[in-house]
Amino acid sequence: MPDADPGSALWVIELRDPDRREVSFAVIDLDSLVLKWHRQVEGTDWWTSLTAFMHNRIYLHNYRYPEVPEPTDLIAVDETAGLLSWILPNYILIKSVDQNLLEVATKQGDHFKHMYCNASTGQVMPFDTSLRENADEVILKEPVRYREGNMYFERLAQFIGDVTGGHIPVAIDYLEKRPYIIFSYYIYEQDKTVQYLLIVTDQKRHVLHEKLSEQREGTGRSTMMLKASTLVYLKNSNEFSSLTLS
Repeated sequence: MPDADPGSALWVIELRDPDRREVSFAVIDLDSLVLKWHRQVEGTDWWTSLTAFMHNRIYLHNYRYPEVPEPTDLIAVDETAGLLSWILPNYILIKSVDQNLLEVATKQGDHFKHMYCNASTGQVMPFDTSLRENADEVILKEPVRYREGNMYFERLAQFIGDVTGGHIPVAIDYLEKRPYIIFSYYIYEQDKTVQYLLIVTDQKRHVLHEKLSEQREGTGRSTMMLKASTLVYLKNSNEFSSLTLS
């Protein structure tokens, strides 16, 4: 997940070790290619998940009751070193109001009560409907998934087959950054799924065609994302890669 600041090159990564059932987090700087930190964060467990990265803080949700797929607690982590800033039990993050204020909610019966929260301290305050909020700026583009049966799938699959010499996709993720057209697609090879990344221009000029993973049991999700001109994607499910589309 990228820093919500459009000018930032920082990304936070959630890493999972299924054998130990441990989750850790890391921040990397794509401009300097530096790993700023990597650690297990205090107050987290296997069920903790990344939810936001903005205004110098990383926000995580805890799932106190794993059998119920709903977040229960909000954790704030300092971007600089990955240290715990505060934990807000029984609240979830709704959105950022500004750099100092969050909108959060707590469950009361069968509905949610909305409150404000100081982003620095975690202190909860009454919700003020008259407070003007900053308009959210969309900085992250995620692909659209196309499968057989979708009205556009056959056209995209035919295009991929033509430019790759015969690959027959079973699922296609699609992004655009003119003049680039970006595909993450899956094919079957010997009863296993293989994933490829294909980048071409709108004039059908090849930019990149790369195998990302093989011997997969199925397709992934969120396998690539685009922030401004930076494309990030996973290779072999555990290698973070990025390209600048100039």
